[in-house]
Parts: sequence; C-alpha cells; structure tokens
Amino acid sequence: MNLSETARLLGAIAAFDRRTVGDSDVIAWQSVLPDIPFDDALAAVRGWYGVNTDWMMPAHVRRMAEEIELKRRRAEAKWAPGQFGVPKDQAMPEISGPIIEDELPPAVSSLLAKAHIRAILPEGSREALMPRTVAWEREHKAYLRTRDAEPNPLYRPGGGRGYAADEVWVDEIAEG
Repeated sequence: MNLSETARLLGAIAAFDRRTVGDSDVIAWQSVLPDIPFDDALAAVRGWYGVNTDWMMPAHVRRMAEEIELKRRRAEAKWAPGQFGVPKDQAMPEISGPIIEDELPPAVSSLLAKAHIRAILPEGSREALMPRTVAWEREHKAYLRTRDAEPNPLYRPGGGRGYAADEVWVDEIAEG
C-alpha cells in the first residue's frame, strides 16, 4: 500500500469511528502496512466495523488482511485438503465416523480383497491414530465418574482426628 492508499484507508476508518487523520497518522500507518494490498485492507476495515465498536489499529488490519489472503490461497489451491497431489475433483471423501465395511466404495472393497492389504497392515491402536480424542474421552469418563459418584459412606463432614460427628465415632475414639 502506498501513502495515498493509506490515506484513503484511514479516511474509510475515520468514517466509522470519527477519528481525526493527519499526515503523521498516514505515515505511521503506512510504515506498518506497506505490504498489505489496499483492497484486502479495505475489506478488513469493513469486516472489523461490521462486528466491532472498538477503534481499529494497524495490527487489526494486518491480521484480518492475512486471514483474507489465506482464505484466497485455500480457495485457489489445486489439491484437496489433506490429500496433496490429488486434484480436488478426484479427492476421496472425508471420513467422519467409524468405517463400516459394507458401506465402503466398491473400488476400496476390491482393493482390500484382491491385494490382501488387510493382512499386511499393522494393527493400529486407536490411541496412536487419534491421541487427542482418546485423551479427551479418558478425561470425560473421569469427570462423569466424579459427577455421578455415590456419596462416600465413610465420609464424616468436618472429620479430622479427634472430632466426633456422631455417637458411633465417639465410641470408636474412646475405645481406640
């Protein structure tokens, strides 16, 4: 972005938040945003003031313009996500749940049957394939055990050594 584009950008920002813009503001903003395309910066301003009431700073413009560029590059990518080298129109569908062998495409079923690939594939543990999912499930089970647990029948509220909460406990202390 050059100085005149930066001045136009600050004019657009000033239209939203009524800030005053001088030559020093233009120079300061341009020194931070020289590599940002004007159209992306203007789109970032529109996006920012569409959802925020705070003042926009150069860091906000840079961050949002980089997100716009990233979305543009992803849309222009020739390869399917996660399948480098495979054109988008030939990409395999994403696996979203457990695989049921009867629902596999015929090409995959025949490959598994003919090449005996299943016999040479190592047994993979679920934890090795999806470590975060397994860890989350373990944490969730521990939480559910704690949340749904029965009260401890041996727990005595306020019970420290020498404290008698009921008659039975007093007798145990006297005998002990």
